[in-house]
Amino acid sequence: MFKNNKRHGYLIGLSAVVMAISPMTFDGAAHAAEKGIKIGVLLPLSGRYASAGQANKRGVDLVVEEVNRNGGIKALGGAKLDLVVADDASDQVTTAQEARRLIGQEQARFLIGPYATPEAEAAAPVAERSGVGMISTQASFDGLFERNYKFFTSVSMTSSQFGESYAEFVDWLNEKHNAGIKTTALTFPNNDYGKTASQTAAAHLKKSNVKELDAFGFPPKVGDMTPVVQRVKAIDPNAVISIGYLQDGILLHQARVAQNYTSPPIWIGGSDAFSNDRLWQLLGDIAPKALSGKTFALAQFDNGVKTPGVEWLVSTATKAGFKHEEIDQGMAAGAQAAWIVVQALENSKTTDPAKLAAAVHDVKLPADSPRVTMPQFDNGVAFEASGKPKNPVALFVHWDNGKKTVIYPTKLATGSYAW
Repeated sequence: MFKNNKRHGYLIGLSAVVMAISPMTFDGAAHAAEKGIKIGVLLPLSGRYASAGQANKRGVDLVVEEVNRNGGIKALGGAKLDLVVADDASDQVTTAQEARRLIGQEQARFLIGPYATPEAEAAAPVAERSGVGMISTQASFDGLFERNYKFFTSVSMTSSQFGESYAEFVDWLNEKHNAGIKTTALTFPNNDYGKTASQTAAAHLKKSNVKELDAFGFPPKVGDMTPVVQRVKAIDPNAVISIGYLQDGILLHQARVAQNYTSPPIWIGGSDAFSNDRLWQLLGDIAPKALSGKTFALAQFDNGVKTPGVEWLVSTATKAGFKHEEIDQGMAAGAQAAWIVVQALENSKTTDPAKLAAAVHDVKLPADSPRVTMPQFDNGVAFEASGKPKNPVALFVHWDNGKKTVIYPTKLATGSYAW
């Protein structure tokens, strides 16, 4: 089934034709089993973030297929999960419109998505007013969790947690490998996520007596990173922390190679901009120079990590016909969001939207559960009262000849770097 439908989005249990439905109630397990449980999927299947949204969707589908094939949600009489999919087109206005449609017209009981912070900022108020929960796959702006939303959460680390992780890795390089990082420059997308992550990193580095020489943002839809690289090169720091998305990363690496400024200095970047599994292939001939040497990448996932959840994802996706590089962070995040919703349905035994949203915030999964597909949850899946992921752990990887090795933290390492 998967092999034949993979490129068409895995419309598993999906009402393929969008149509209006009359209001209905879900008061009992028998009724839920009879009607199925409508879960809205609101992701960027086109536009700037399409590759990430499509990967998220593949992860959601793997979980839904697994659950439905094995008897549905048993706590609700074997109810099957019925996905209703919408493309937010990587656009805030479209995201808000589609959120309203999924909740109002399609009567989705919960929403998985959107992907990025800007779209989450558009959709979260819609969900809040409607009393329907949503779990983003990558939204990370701390401000989203400071607005007292009852119906929003994310499987991603927050911007400040990213920033802290960069600083902790610099400390680790200095302490364990005598890296000699005394000065840094920070580059970031000039949005809420990038600003918060860079400011937090700088604040923590200052405590470690690592001097920030400069920090500067670039437009979220930047078309050329050459000026950024030239500016960094002019101040010549020991290390550069570069925060960005996949598209930013490709442009950055192209500019680094063109300016012959790859290693030194030490480059530490993330997450998709440096760790996306397709990055080596997308960069082509310049990949070895751009990604090898003293270049490291922050990641929330790596398919080589030996945890039960990652092994479940790799095994399931491989059987479904996916290539190794397609089993990436996007897929893992989609699967993680879906497993959290499944766990909440099982725990709460209800499809009442408000109760289900509360149950999602209350989900706890031990780190060794096969339902923990993102190894960043090395302390287990749990959420703070605000909906922010609790105590996540960033991975740092190094590329070598097209393959990645996790070198930090030691507990999750798949190899080491010969400093």
